[in-house]
Amino acid sequence: MPILLLIQTAMLLLFWYFCFRHSAWHRNWLCKIILFLAPFVFGCIVLWLDLHHLPLEVLRQWHNAFCCFSTLVVLLLLPQWYKLMWLSLTALPVKKISENTKLLFTTLFSVIMMLAIIFFFALYFLWLDSLSGYTQGLRSAYLNFQPVLLDFPTAFFFSFSCYFSLGYGAYYPYGNWFYLLVFLECLIALINNGIIIFYAFHLLFERK
Repeated sequence: MPILLLIQTAMLLLFWYFCFRHSAWHRNWLCKIILFLAPFVFGCIVLWLDLHHLPLEVLRQWHNAFCCFSTLVVLLLLPQWYKLMWLSLTALPVKKISENTKLLFTTLFSVIMMLAIIFFFALYFLWLDSLSGYTQGLRSAYLNFQPVLLDFPTAFFFSFSCYFSLGYGAYYPYGNWFYLLVFLECLIALINNGIIIFYAFHLLFERK
């Protein structure tokens, strides 16, 4: 089993690298979207095959390994997302856009970049919660700190709180994988904000 997971991980990383460096990024939007989603789809197919063809005992024994693989599958969306946004930004005729339009577009672009990460982690919170049952997840202060079965609004609210470091209020995580996800979202939020500043500077001050 470890050899199988290592082979699958190596295949995933090689396929991601192939997609990330592919020349089709500079073609039409359909090619960009396909390359953006291709590594994620590939990883999901591998996970689906594992979950439907491996014995239940093996899945339970290697539960943490599958969580690690699924985390990698989702995290590989991030460099794809940043490349997609950067190519979209550099394709704009910056010199022909008025200053007011630049400012409005930069504000909209920044909001989209932040909401994308919040949405991205909300979906992964849901995925990990469904994969782990009640061994990982969130506890609710409204339910005497009992575990809750996540729905999308709750996951999005919690992801929003993590991104902006608002602190735990109504919900707080339990389980090592949820702790790791919270750490990753807070870390990626800082990196994402720096990237937003860089992209916004390029849009506002680059002269073409």
